[in-house]
Amino acid sequence: MQADLLNYLENNFSKKRALFAGIIVLWGIFGTLDGLFEKFIPGPSYRAWGYICICCAWSIFWWCRRSFLPRNGKGKVGIIICVETENDKQKIRLKNDFTQRIRELIAQKNLRNRINVILFSNYQAEKTIRILEERAGSKPDKKSFNEWEKIRKRTRGQFFIYGRIKERLDGENKYYLDLQALFIHAPVQPSVQKEMLQDLSKVWYSQISFKETTEFKGFRFAAETIFIAVQYIVGVAALVSGSIKLAFDLHDGLDRDPVFLKSPQLPNLAYVKSKLKTLRAAESALMARECIYKKDFNKAEEFVRQSLSIEPSHDAYVSKSLIEFSHNNNPRGALQAISQAKALVGSDGTWRYNEGFLLMYLEEFAKALEVYQEILGVSYPGEENTLAQVYQFNDEFIKAYPDKPQAFFIIGFLKYKKQSNYPVALEYFEKFISKSGSDGKYHVLRIAAQKYQEELRKHMSL
Repeated sequence: MQADLLNYLENNFSKKRALFAGIIVLWGIFGTLDGLFEKFIPGPSYRAWGYICICCAWSIFWWCRRSFLPRNGKGKVGIIICVETENDKQKIRLKNDFTQRIRELIAQKNLRNRINVILFSNYQAEKTIRILEERAGSKPDKKSFNEWEKIRKRTRGQFFIYGRIKERLDGENKYYLDLQALFIHAPVQPSVQKEMLQDLSKVWYSQISFKETTEFKGFRFAAETIFIAVQYIVGVAALVSGSIKLAFDLHDGLDRDPVFLKSPQLPNLAYVKSKLKTLRAAESALMARECIYKKDFNKAEEFVRQSLSIEPSHDAYVSKSLIEFSHNNNPRGALQAISQAKALVGSDGTWRYNEGFLLMYLEEFAKALEVYQEILGVSYPGEENTLAQVYQFNDEFIKAYPDKPQAFFIIGFLKYKKQSNYPVALEYFEKFISKSGSDGKYHVLRIAAQKYQEELRKHMSL
Protein backbone atom coordinates (compact mmCIF):
# COMPACT_ATOMS: atom_id res chain seq x y z
CA MET A 1 0.00 0.00 0.00
CA GLN A 2 2.81 2.41 0.96
CA ALA A 3 4.78 1.50 -2.19
CA ASP A 4 1.68 2.07 -4.36
CA LEU A 5 1.18 5.51 -2.77
CA LEU A 6 4.82 6.46 -3.38
CA ASN A 7 4.57 5.30 -7.00
CA TYR A 8 1.37 7.30 -7.46
CA LEU A 9 2.93 10.47 -6.01
CA GLU A 10 6.10 10.09 -8.09
CA ASN A 11 4.25 9.39 -11.33
CA ASN A 12 1.88 12.33 -10.90
CA PHE A 13 4.27 14.87 -9.40
CA SER A 14 4.75 16.71 -12.71
CA LYS A 15 1.04 17.38 -13.17
CA LYS A 16 -0.36 20.80 -12.32
CA ARG A 17 -2.88 19.25 -9.97
CA ALA A 18 0.08 18.12 -7.83
CA LEU A 19 1.15 21.78 -7.48
CA PHE A 20 -2.33 22.86 -6.37
CA ALA A 21 -2.77 19.82 -4.16
CA GLY A 22 0.51 20.67 -2.40
CA ILE A 23 -0.60 24.25 -1.83
CA ILE A 24 -3.98 23.09 -0.45
CA VAL A 25 -2.25 20.62 1.90
CA LEU A 26 0.15 23.33 3.10
CA TRP A 27 -2.70 25.77 3.80
CA GLY A 28 -4.53 22.99 5.64
CA ILE A 29 -1.47 22.47 7.83
CA PHE A 30 -1.13 26.22 8.37
CA GLY A 31 -4.80 26.47 9.41
CA THR A 32 -4.57 23.52 11.77
CA LEU A 33 -1.33 24.64 13.44
CA ASP A 34 -1.86 28.40 13.28
CA GLY A 35 -2.64 28.50 16.99
CA LEU A 36 0.67 26.83 17.77
CA PHE A 37 2.61 29.14 15.42
CA GLU A 38 0.91 32.15 17.07
CA LYS A 39 2.87 31.50 20.29
CA PHE A 40 6.15 32.03 18.41
CA ILE A 41 5.02 34.60 15.81
CA PRO A 42 2.23 36.74 17.38
CA GLY A 43 1.72 39.07 14.43
CA PRO A 44 -0.85 37.60 11.95
CA SER A 45 0.64 39.49 8.98
CA TYR A 46 4.07 37.99 9.64
CA ARG A 47 2.58 34.50 9.83
CA ALA A 48 0.66 35.11 6.60
CA TRP A 49 3.81 36.23 4.79
CA GLY A 50 5.62 33.20 6.17
CA TYR A 51 2.89 30.90 4.86
CA ILE A 52 3.02 32.62 1.44
CA CYS A 53 6.83 32.25 1.28
CA ILE A 54 6.55 28.53 2.08
CA CYS A 55 3.95 28.11 -0.68
CA CYS A 56 6.20 30.01 -3.08
CA ALA A 57 9.12 27.77 -2.12
CA TRP A 58 6.96 24.71 -2.77
CA SER A 59 5.91 26.12 -6.17
CA ILE A 60 9.56 26.77 -7.15
CA PHE A 61 10.55 23.26 -5.99
CA TRP A 62 7.70 21.71 -8.01
CA TRP A 63 8.61 23.74 -11.10
CA CYS A 64 12.32 22.80 -10.87
CA ARG A 65 11.57 19.10 -10.40
CA ARG A 66 9.15 19.25 -13.32
CA SER A 67 11.31 21.23 -15.74
CA PHE A 68 14.96 20.38 -15.05
CA LEU A 69 16.20 17.11 -16.45
CA PRO A 70 18.19 14.73 -14.21
CA ARG A 71 21.95 14.67 -14.75
CA ASN A 72 24.26 11.72 -15.30
CA GLY A 73 27.37 11.56 -13.11
CA LYS A 74 30.82 12.13 -14.61
CA GLY A 75 32.82 9.10 -15.68
CA LYS A 76 29.77 6.92 -16.35
CA VAL A 77 27.86 5.98 -19.48
CA GLY A 78 24.41 7.51 -19.10
CA ILE A 79 21.48 5.47 -20.43
CA ILE A 80 18.52 7.84 -20.62
CA ILE A 81 15.08 6.24 -20.77
CA CYS A 82 12.45 8.71 -21.94
CA VAL A 83 9.31 6.72 -22.72
CA GLU A 84 5.83 8.23 -22.76
CA THR A 85 3.04 6.20 -21.15
CA GLU A 86 -0.74 6.40 -21.39
CA ASN A 87 -1.69 5.66 -17.77
CA ASP A 88 -0.32 5.08 -14.26
CA LYS A 89 -0.24 1.30 -14.69
CA GLN A 90 2.12 1.62 -17.65
CA LYS A 91 4.32 4.04 -15.70
CA ILE A 92 4.69 1.50 -12.91
CA ARG A 93 5.50 -1.30 -15.38
CA LEU A 94 8.07 0.92 -17.10
CA LYS A 95 9.76 1.74 -13.81
CA ASN A 96 9.46 -1.52 -11.84
CA ASP A 97 9.69 -4.14 -14.61
CA PHE A 98 11.56 -2.59 -17.53
CA THR A 99 13.96 -0.03 -16.00
CA GLN A 100 14.57 -2.03 -12.85
CA ARG A 101 15.46 -5.11 -14.92
CA ILE A 102 18.09 -3.11 -16.82
CA ARG A 103 19.54 -1.96 -13.50
CA GLU A 104 19.60 -5.56 -12.27
CA LEU A 105 21.50 -6.65 -15.40
CA ILE A 106 24.01 -3.83 -14.91
CA ALA A 107 24.60 -5.02 -11.33
CA GLN A 108 24.89 -8.69 -12.37
CA LYS A 109 27.56 -7.79 -14.94
CA ASN A 110 29.50 -5.65 -12.46
CA LEU A 111 28.95 -2.53 -14.54
CA ARG A 112 27.47 -0.27 -11.87
CA ASN A 113 30.64 1.80 -11.78
CA ARG A 114 30.53 2.21 -15.57
CA ILE A 115 26.82 2.65 -16.44
CA ASN A 116 24.06 4.76 -14.92
CA VAL A 117 20.36 4.54 -15.85
CA ILE A 118 18.12 7.61 -15.68
CA LEU A 119 14.34 7.34 -16.10
CA PHE A 120 12.52 10.51 -17.14
CA SER A 121 9.10 11.36 -15.76
CA ASN A 122 6.22 11.22 -18.21
CA TYR A 123 6.19 15.01 -18.53
CA GLN A 124 9.96 15.11 -19.18
CA ALA A 125 9.69 12.23 -21.63
CA GLU A 126 6.89 13.90 -23.58
CA LYS A 127 8.94 17.08 -24.10
CA THR A 128 12.19 15.23 -24.85
CA ILE A 129 10.67 12.77 -27.32
CA ARG A 130 9.38 15.64 -29.45
CA ILE A 131 12.90 17.13 -29.65
CA LEU A 132 14.57 13.77 -30.33
CA GLU A 133 12.08 12.95 -33.07
CA GLU A 134 12.65 16.34 -34.71
CA ARG A 135 16.40 15.79 -34.52
CA ALA A 136 16.06 12.35 -36.10
CA GLY A 137 14.08 13.85 -38.99
CA SER A 138 15.53 14.25 -42.44
CA LYS A 139 15.96 18.03 -42.05
CA PRO A 140 16.23 19.12 -38.41
CA ASP A 141 16.04 22.92 -38.04
CA LYS A 142 18.31 25.12 -35.94
CA LYS A 143 15.78 25.35 -33.11
CA SER A 144 15.50 21.58 -32.68
CA PHE A 145 19.30 21.28 -32.87
CA ASN A 146 19.75 23.86 -30.10
CA GLU A 147 17.10 22.15 -27.96
CA TRP A 148 18.86 18.83 -28.46
CA GLU A 149 22.21 20.37 -27.46
CA LYS A 150 20.64 21.61 -24.21
CA ILE A 151 19.33 18.11 -23.44
CA ARG A 152 22.67 16.49 -24.26
CA LYS A 153 24.69 18.90 -22.12
CA ARG A 154 22.22 18.86 -19.25
CA THR A 155 21.82 15.08 -18.99
CA ARG A 156 25.36 14.03 -20.04
CA GLY A 157 23.67 10.99 -21.56
CA GLN A 158 25.40 8.77 -24.11
CA PHE A 159 22.52 6.48 -25.07
CA PHE A 160 18.89 7.62 -25.33
CA ILE A 161 16.00 5.14 -25.46
CA TYR A 162 12.88 7.04 -26.42
CA GLY A 163 9.36 6.25 -27.59
CA ARG A 164 5.94 5.26 -26.32
CA ILE A 165 4.09 2.42 -24.60
CA LYS A 166 0.57 1.67 -25.83
CA GLU A 167 -2.13 -0.80 -24.85
CA ARG A 168 -4.43 -1.98 -27.60
CA LEU A 169 -7.02 -4.69 -28.07
CA ASP A 170 -5.89 -7.26 -30.65
CA GLY A 171 -8.04 -10.28 -29.91
CA GLU A 172 -6.90 -9.71 -26.35
CA ASN A 173 -5.21 -6.80 -24.61
CA LYS A 174 -1.59 -6.29 -25.69
CA TYR A 175 1.28 -3.96 -24.90
CA TYR A 176 3.13 -2.32 -27.77
CA LEU A 177 6.55 -0.78 -27.09
CA ASP A 178 7.55 1.60 -29.91
CA LEU A 179 11.14 2.48 -29.03
CA GLN A 180 13.95 4.25 -30.88
CA ALA A 181 17.58 4.80 -29.94
CA LEU A 182 20.15 7.55 -30.26
CA PHE A 183 23.77 7.33 -29.13
CA ILE A 184 26.61 9.82 -28.79
CA HIS A 185 30.23 9.13 -29.66
CA ALA A 186 33.47 10.95 -30.37
CA PRO A 187 33.92 12.45 -33.87
CA VAL A 188 34.74 9.75 -36.43
CA GLN A 189 35.10 9.41 -40.19
CA PRO A 190 31.73 9.56 -42.05
CA SER A 191 32.22 5.98 -43.27
CA VAL A 192 32.69 4.76 -39.68
CA GLN A 193 29.62 6.67 -38.51
CA LYS A 194 27.57 5.21 -41.35
CA GLU A 195 28.64 1.69 -40.39
CA MET A 196 27.73 2.31 -36.74
CA LEU A 197 24.25 3.54 -37.72
CA GLN A 198 23.80 0.45 -39.86
CA ASP A 199 24.80 -1.66 -36.86
CA LEU A 200 22.21 0.11 -34.72
CA SER A 201 19.46 -0.51 -37.29
CA LYS A 202 20.30 -4.23 -37.31
CA VAL A 203 20.50 -4.79 -33.55
CA TRP A 204 17.74 -2.49 -32.34
CA TYR A 205 14.16 -3.58 -31.55
CA SER A 206 11.96 -0.70 -32.68
CA GLN A 207 8.73 -2.49 -31.77
CA ILE A 208 8.11 -5.17 -29.15
CA SER A 209 4.64 -6.50 -28.34
CA PHE A 210 3.32 -9.02 -25.83
CA LYS A 211 0.06 -10.00 -24.16
CA GLU A 212 -1.13 -8.25 -21.01
CA THR A 213 -1.44 -11.65 -19.33
CA THR A 214 2.36 -12.05 -19.63
CA GLU A 215 3.23 -8.42 -18.91
CA PHE A 216 5.85 -9.18 -16.22
CA LYS A 217 7.80 -11.55 -18.45
CA GLY A 218 7.19 -9.31 -21.45
CA PHE A 219 8.68 -6.17 -19.92
CA ARG A 220 11.64 -8.10 -18.50
CA PHE A 221 12.35 -9.77 -21.85
CA ALA A 222 12.12 -6.38 -23.59
CA ALA A 223 14.64 -4.99 -21.10
CA GLU A 224 17.01 -7.95 -21.57
CA THR A 225 17.03 -7.85 -25.35
CA ILE A 226 17.32 -4.07 -25.50
CA PHE A 227 20.19 -4.10 -23.01
CA ILE A 228 22.05 -6.54 -25.30
CA ALA A 229 21.75 -3.96 -28.09
CA VAL A 230 22.79 -1.15 -25.72
CA GLN A 231 25.90 -3.05 -24.61
CA TYR A 232 26.85 -3.83 -28.18
CA ILE A 233 26.36 -0.31 -29.59
CA VAL A 234 27.85 1.57 -26.61
CA GLY A 235 30.81 -0.83 -26.76
CA VAL A 236 31.35 -0.10 -30.45
CA ALA A 237 31.06 3.67 -29.80
CA ALA A 238 33.58 3.34 -26.95
CA LEU A 239 35.96 1.40 -29.20
CA VAL A 240 35.98 4.01 -31.98
CA SER A 241 36.25 6.76 -29.34
CA GLY A 242 39.38 5.15 -27.87
CA SER A 243 37.81 3.92 -24.60
CA ILE A 244 39.21 0.41 -25.00
CA LYS A 245 38.62 -0.73 -21.40
CA LEU A 246 34.93 0.25 -21.52
CA ALA A 247 34.47 -1.50 -24.89
CA PHE A 248 36.16 -4.63 -23.53
CA ASP A 249 34.03 -4.64 -20.35
CA LEU A 250 30.79 -4.26 -22.32
CA HIS A 251 31.54 -6.93 -24.94
CA ASP A 252 33.45 -9.50 -22.88
CA GLY A 253 31.18 -12.50 -22.30
CA LEU A 254 28.24 -10.84 -24.06
CA ASP A 255 27.96 -13.72 -26.53
CA ARG A 256 27.38 -16.06 -23.57
CA ASP A 257 24.50 -13.98 -22.20
CA PRO A 258 21.49 -16.17 -21.19
CA VAL A 259 19.27 -14.12 -23.53
CA PHE A 260 21.05 -15.72 -26.51
CA LEU A 261 20.06 -19.15 -25.19
CA LYS A 262 16.43 -18.10 -24.68
CA SER A 263 15.96 -16.70 -28.19
CA PRO A 264 18.78 -17.85 -30.46
CA GLN A 265 16.70 -17.36 -33.63
CA LEU A 266 16.00 -13.65 -33.21
CA PRO A 267 17.79 -11.93 -36.14
CA ASN A 268 18.91 -8.99 -33.98
CA LEU A 269 20.64 -11.28 -31.49
CA ALA A 270 22.14 -13.39 -34.26
CA TYR A 271 23.67 -10.27 -35.81
CA VAL A 272 25.21 -9.19 -32.50
CA LYS A 273 26.70 -12.64 -31.96
CA SER A 274 28.15 -12.74 -35.49
CA LYS A 275 29.95 -9.41 -34.93
CA LEU A 276 31.16 -10.04 -31.40
CA LYS A 277 33.87 -12.53 -32.32
CA THR A 278 35.95 -10.05 -34.31
CA LEU A 279 35.25 -7.21 -31.87
CA ARG A 280 36.29 -9.18 -28.79
CA ALA A 281 39.46 -10.38 -30.50
CA ALA A 282 40.38 -6.80 -31.46
CA GLU A 283 39.56 -5.43 -28.00
CA SER A 284 41.64 -8.11 -26.27
CA ALA A 285 44.58 -7.28 -28.54
CA LEU A 286 44.21 -3.56 -27.79
CA MET A 287 43.99 -4.29 -24.06
CA ALA A 288 47.25 -6.24 -24.42
CA ARG A 289 48.84 -3.21 -26.07
CA GLU A 290 47.76 -0.96 -23.19
CA CYS A 291 49.23 -3.42 -20.66
CA ILE A 292 52.50 -3.46 -22.61
CA TYR A 293 52.75 0.34 -22.38
CA LYS A 294 52.22 0.02 -18.61
CA LYS A 295 54.93 -2.72 -18.48
CA ASP A 296 52.38 -5.22 -17.16
CA PHE A 297 53.59 -8.03 -19.41
CA ASN A 298 51.94 -10.89 -17.54
CA LYS A 299 48.51 -9.34 -18.01
CA ALA A 300 49.41 -8.50 -21.60
CA GLU A 301 50.21 -12.16 -22.30
CA GLU A 302 46.79 -13.16 -20.96
CA PHE A 303 45.04 -10.72 -23.30
CA VAL A 304 47.12 -11.88 -26.29
CA ARG A 305 46.25 -15.52 -25.60
CA GLN A 306 42.59 -14.58 -25.26
CA SER A 307 42.65 -12.61 -28.52
CA LEU A 308 44.37 -15.37 -30.50
CA SER A 309 42.02 -18.02 -29.08
CA ILE A 310 39.01 -16.04 -30.34
CA GLU A 311 40.35 -15.03 -33.75
CA PRO A 312 44.00 -14.59 -34.86
CA SER A 313 44.70 -10.99 -35.89
CA HIS A 314 47.48 -8.64 -36.96
CA ASP A 315 47.21 -6.59 -33.73
CA ALA A 316 47.45 -9.64 -31.48
CA TYR A 317 50.59 -10.92 -33.18
CA VAL A 318 52.20 -7.46 -33.07
CA SER A 319 51.52 -7.38 -29.32
CA LYS A 320 52.93 -10.89 -29.01
CA SER A 321 56.06 -9.70 -30.80
CA LEU A 322 56.50 -6.85 -28.31
CA ILE A 323 56.09 -9.26 -25.39
CA GLU A 324 58.57 -11.76 -26.84
CA PHE A 325 61.18 -9.05 -27.31
CA SER A 326 60.67 -6.83 -24.24
CA HIS A 327 59.63 -9.42 -21.66
CA ASN A 328 60.84 -12.83 -22.80
CA ASN A 329 64.12 -11.61 -24.34
CA ASN A 330 63.39 -13.65 -27.45
CA PRO A 331 64.00 -11.50 -30.56
CA ARG A 332 63.72 -14.50 -32.91
CA GLY A 333 60.36 -15.36 -31.41
CA ALA A 334 59.33 -11.73 -31.82
CA LEU A 335 60.34 -11.83 -35.49
CA GLN A 336 58.31 -15.01 -35.98
CA ALA A 337 55.24 -13.32 -34.46
CA ILE A 338 55.70 -10.42 -36.90
CA SER A 339 55.77 -12.90 -39.80
CA GLN A 340 52.40 -14.22 -38.56
CA ALA A 341 51.09 -10.63 -38.29
CA LYS A 342 52.21 -9.97 -41.88
CA ALA A 343 50.03 -12.85 -43.10
CA LEU A 344 46.94 -11.26 -41.52
CA VAL A 345 47.62 -7.62 -42.28
CA GLY A 346 44.91 -5.30 -43.53
CA SER A 347 45.55 -1.58 -43.91
CA ASP A 348 47.67 -1.35 -40.74
CA GLY A 349 51.40 -1.13 -41.41
CA THR A 350 52.63 -1.27 -37.81
CA TRP A 351 54.22 -4.68 -38.37
CA ARG A 352 56.84 -3.18 -40.76
CA TYR A 353 58.18 -0.90 -38.04
CA ASN A 354 58.50 -3.88 -35.70
CA GLU A 355 60.12 -6.04 -38.36
CA GLY A 356 62.60 -3.29 -39.27
CA PHE A 357 63.61 -2.77 -35.64
CA LEU A 358 64.01 -6.51 -34.94
CA LEU A 359 66.22 -6.99 -38.02
CA MET A 360 68.30 -4.02 -36.86
CA TYR A 361 68.57 -5.54 -33.38
CA LEU A 362 69.61 -8.90 -34.83
CA GLU A 363 72.19 -7.01 -36.92
CA GLU A 364 70.72 -8.13 -40.24
CA PHE A 365 71.21 -4.61 -41.53
CA ALA A 366 70.81 -5.19 -45.28
CA LYS A 367 67.39 -6.81 -44.75
CA ALA A 368 66.44 -4.07 -42.28
CA LEU A 369 67.23 -1.33 -44.81
CA GLU A 370 64.98 -3.03 -47.35
CA VAL A 371 62.11 -2.99 -44.82
CA TYR A 372 62.63 0.69 -44.04
CA GLN A 373 62.57 1.48 -47.76
CA GLU A 374 59.21 -0.33 -47.93
CA ILE A 375 57.98 1.81 -45.03
CA LEU A 376 58.60 4.92 -47.12
CA GLY A 377 56.23 3.67 -49.82
CA VAL A 378 53.31 2.91 -47.50
CA SER A 379 51.12 5.17 -45.36
CA TYR A 380 48.07 4.25 -43.31
CA PRO A 381 45.59 5.90 -40.90
CA GLY A 382 47.11 6.36 -37.46
CA GLU A 383 50.72 6.16 -38.68
CA GLU A 384 51.60 9.37 -36.82
CA ASN A 385 50.76 7.60 -33.56
CA THR A 386 52.94 4.65 -34.61
CA LEU A 387 55.86 7.01 -35.32
CA ALA A 388 55.50 8.68 -31.91
CA GLN A 389 55.61 5.26 -30.25
CA VAL A 390 58.63 4.23 -32.35
CA TYR A 391 60.58 7.34 -31.32
CA GLN A 392 59.74 6.85 -27.65
CA PHE A 393 60.65 3.17 -27.75
CA ASN A 394 64.00 3.74 -29.49
CA ASP A 395 64.95 6.62 -27.18
CA GLU A 396 64.31 4.35 -24.19
CA PHE A 397 66.15 1.52 -25.94
CA ILE A 398 69.24 3.73 -26.43
CA LYS A 399 69.37 4.43 -22.69
CA ALA A 400 69.00 0.74 -21.82
CA TYR A 401 71.41 -0.53 -24.53
CA PRO A 402 74.05 2.15 -25.21
CA ASP A 403 76.07 -0.44 -27.17
CA LYS A 404 73.29 -0.65 -29.83
CA PRO A 405 73.71 2.62 -31.81
CA GLN A 406 71.46 1.39 -34.63
CA ALA A 407 68.54 2.94 -32.72
CA PHE A 408 70.04 6.37 -33.54
CA PHE A 409 69.95 5.41 -37.23
CA ILE A 410 66.29 4.32 -37.02
CA ILE A 411 65.14 7.63 -35.51
CA GLY A 412 67.28 9.66 -37.89
CA PHE A 413 65.98 7.79 -40.93
CA LEU A 414 62.29 8.19 -39.97
CA LYS A 415 62.69 11.84 -38.97
CA TYR A 416 64.29 12.53 -42.35
CA LYS A 417 62.26 10.40 -44.75
CA LYS A 418 58.86 10.25 -43.04
CA GLN A 419 58.56 13.65 -41.39
CA SER A 420 61.16 15.88 -43.13
CA ASN A 421 62.50 17.02 -39.77
CA TYR A 422 65.99 17.81 -41.07
CA PRO A 423 67.70 19.24 -37.97
CA VAL A 424 66.67 16.36 -35.69
CA ALA A 425 67.42 13.76 -38.38
CA LEU A 426 70.92 15.18 -38.88
CA GLU A 427 71.53 15.14 -35.12
CA TYR A 428 70.65 11.44 -34.86
CA PHE A 429 72.68 10.42 -37.92
CA GLU A 430 75.72 12.22 -36.49
CA LYS A 431 75.21 10.43 -33.17
CA PHE A 432 75.03 7.10 -34.98
CA ILE A 433 78.23 7.76 -36.96
CA SER A 434 80.01 8.82 -33.78
CA LYS A 435 78.77 5.91 -31.64
CA SER A 436 79.30 3.20 -34.28
CA GLY A 437 82.93 4.27 -34.71
CA SER A 438 84.97 1.94 -36.88
CA ASP A 439 83.08 -1.23 -35.92
CA GLY A 440 82.92 -3.25 -39.14
CA LYS A 441 79.51 -4.77 -38.49
CA TYR A 442 77.90 -1.32 -38.91
CA HIS A 443 79.59 -0.70 -42.27
CA VAL A 444 76.35 -0.94 -44.33
CA LEU A 445 74.49 1.42 -42.02
CA ARG A 446 77.40 3.84 -41.79
CA ILE A 447 77.53 4.22 -45.58
CA ALA A 448 73.79 4.95 -45.65
CA ALA A 449 74.06 7.36 -42.70
CA GLN A 450 76.93 9.30 -44.31
CA LYS A 451 74.92 9.59 -47.54
CA TYR A 452 71.87 10.93 -45.68
CA GLN A 453 74.12 13.25 -43.66
CA GLU A 454 75.40 14.88 -46.85
CA GLU A 455 71.87 15.20 -48.28
CA LEU A 456 70.62 16.85 -45.09
CA ARG A 457 73.46 19.35 -45.02
CA LYS A 458 72.64 20.34 -48.61
CA HIS A 459 68.94 20.72 -47.74
CA MET A 460 69.89 22.92 -44.78
CA SER A 461 72.61 24.81 -46.70
CA LEU A 462 75.26 23.89 -44.15
